[in-house]
Amino acid sequence: MQQLDAALSRLVEQQDLYNEAYGLFKNHDLRPREQHHQPEVDTRIALSPELQYLYSHYEMMDADAEGTLKMKNAAVEIGDAALISFVAPEHLLRQQLGFRWIGMNEPYEESSTWPKNHVVIANFNDDPLIVDVEAPNSPVYAAFTGGEPNRVADSLSDFFSALAILIEAARTYAGEVKDEETYETKPEYLEQVEPLLQDLLGEEYTAHLFEYLSFC
Repeated sequence: MQQLDAALSRLVEQQDLYNEAYGLFKNHDLRPREQHHQPEVDTRIALSPELQYLYSHYEMMDADAEGTLKMKNAAVEIGDAALISFVAPEHLLRQQLGFRWIGMNEPYEESSTWPKNHVVIANFNDDPLIVDVEAPNSPVYAAFTGGEPNRVADSLSDFFSALAILIEAARTYAGEVKDEETYETKPEYLEQVEPLLQDLLGEEYTAHLFEYLSFC
């Protein structure tokens, strides 16, 4: 778990630097736990070793969710371009609704087409970010506008490293990575992050990630 720990540490570092200068949310982020904590996860949902590490060592802070029925999640901002919501482990079952399980109330009907080893851990614009909990290193997939999931990283650690790269670059643009008139991602921002992501993820996965985040 050394690589995952390093990736998460870097992500939190960049998240905190960004939030201090430009962040829109307070007490609504990914935070290292002071003490390791066994996550509360519905028994119907399997966790990979990497997800187990994430949820036992990090907490999804969400002050607005305390004492409400709101699904607790951590907000990860990539400038003004994207806001990814990482759900807290105790709400993972709710995050699977509409994907693995269908229905409004218990007992939910299990989808005949959704792989049981695909666990939705986050979303961007209601599009799911998925971890394959049975594959080594927990590969990450993203589904864009209801399409088939595409792999965006061979491991959870690579994915969090990619987010750190995107957030760090967004800081150099004071968080303004979208053109104010066209609302397209600024070409100079893409030119800065694309080679770094391609070195980390490869060309194909970088393209899939850009599509998921509506960068192009």
